[in-house]
Amino acid sequence: MKPASRWLFILILLAYAAYAAVFTAKTIFTAQGQPYSALFDDAMISMTYARNLAQGYGPVWNPGERVEGYSNPLWVVFMAGFHLLPIPENWISLYIQVAGGLFFIASLFFLKKAAEEVEPGRAGAALLAVLLTAFYYPLTNWSWLGNEVSLLLLISGAAVWWALRMQAGGRFSPWLYVLLGGATLVRLDAAVLHLTVLGWLFLFDRPNRRKHLAWGLGMLALFIGGQTAWRRLYYGEWLPMTYYLKMEGLPLLARARRGAIALYYFARGLFWPLALFPAVLAFFRRDRKVLLLALVFLAQCAYSVYVGGDAWEHRGGANRFIAQAMPAFFLLFSLAVFRLSGWVQGAAMRLAPRLRGPARALVAAGAGVFVILSVLMMNRLVDNGSFITNLRSPASGALRFFLLQERSIYVPGNERYTRDGLILRQVTAPQARIAVVAAGSTPYFMHRYAIDLLGKSDPVVARGGIQVNPYGDWLELRPGHIKFNYDYSLGQLQPDVVVELRVSTYDIGERYLDNYERIKLNGHTMYFKKGSPYILWEKAYELREN
Repeated sequence: MKPASRWLFILILLAYAAYAAVFTAKTIFTAQGQPYSALFDDAMISMTYARNLAQGYGPVWNPGERVEGYSNPLWVVFMAGFHLLPIPENWISLYIQVAGGLFFIASLFFLKKAAEEVEPGRAGAALLAVLLTAFYYPLTNWSWLGNEVSLLLLISGAAVWWALRMQAGGRFSPWLYVLLGGATLVRLDAAVLHLTVLGWLFLFDRPNRRKHLAWGLGMLALFIGGQTAWRRLYYGEWLPMTYYLKMEGLPLLARARRGAIALYYFARGLFWPLALFPAVLAFFRRDRKVLLLALVFLAQCAYSVYVGGDAWEHRGGANRFIAQAMPAFFLLFSLAVFRLSGWVQGAAMRLAPRLRGPARALVAAGAGVFVILSVLMMNRLVDNGSFITNLRSPASGALRFFLLQERSIYVPGNERYTRDGLILRQVTAPQARIAVVAAGSTPYFMHRYAIDLLGKSDPVVARGGIQVNPYGDWLELRPGHIKFNYDYSLGQLQPDVVVELRVSTYDIGERYLDNYERIKLNGHTMYFKKGSPYILWEKAYELREN
């Protein structure tokens, strides 16, 4: 890379670092007179497991109960490392946010290196891919709110670059498959990336086919088999509880239907012409390097459809499965921009050879405008109007999150759940048992025995039947939020406090709460079991809101 290009790359990184600093500052809030930081609520579930691991209880949600309600074991171990340090509880999430952000920034280095392998000698495509990836807001959301997506972005970028180099140079290295196998410890579904890279190298690195097959399948079997054996020995299960929760009982057709709808809204949110724009590249080059990028992206899209998508597509942008392949998409997009611009420029100069200079300037300006408009269209967090409409009202339009006019869409929930946890810690004794729907920040900060009404850390609920129409509204069929068993969770377990019920189920749940007193705290009603010796009633009445 030439010195000028190197400085441009550094400038992009510095600009993004400043952007991320503002984003992160806006995630901090005040609770009970102190500043607090909290991760995306699902990540806070992993934080509870991590804290218990660091404190010697093992990777459990409630000490003494072995339930694997997480799907990211290496991330839990990573989080546990921070809990061994003397970091105040109100700040520990911030450290993990920054670590995740650094993983994301590191992934941009590998994206640049992969782009240079695909398009050697042309830094423009690499720089554009880095720019588009860095400033695609959902990746910042996932990475800087403590989700393991950040580490998967880094591993994916490194693996793609490594595979490209290996195939081009003909030198086999088993360490690529050690890396890919290790990625399944971050999330089990990283096996999709593993098999995609393995399949591509098997097809195109013919001299080393047997090595690829032996090492690729061997490492995959070793890492997945090792996890499975550990899980069986420690938790007594063959699969994570999240598998039973999200997959068992939901017909494949219903799941794929929901996943396809979610994929449609993702593409629509990107803006259809832009979502399809990388296909333009097929008119200019069709080679194995481009194929690898396309396969990485399409494989993640296909997997997202298979599992029914994620629970948060209604918030806009790439979900957690597709997000880790977005750098590959943006590299294809960038290659298409440069190839199409070159073709237009060549055509213009053939038509008017004397206007070579103005033609180049005009095409470059047009490409620049196209890129700027693309960034704006792709970052409407929800599909709502044109960029012009949204720029007219940046503080309230769909671009308000990308423009950092408003803090992340997930932060208000993080704040509320954190405050719930802190209040419950004030109004209950340590022996209290508390039922929650949002199982992340509230259990983490309340330090009480928690009952998971949606079953991520409860085998009875997770292995029960789904409670919503599998072919109904796709927004209602949110993975991980479709099972509940109030007869068991409320009727049998009899929690001392019920923080809330799943939306649209209050008519069902409140039948079990006749013996509970309703007290409004932190802006919403909580349910306190009458006569419970583990509720500090005077404190609860003192904090009660009208």
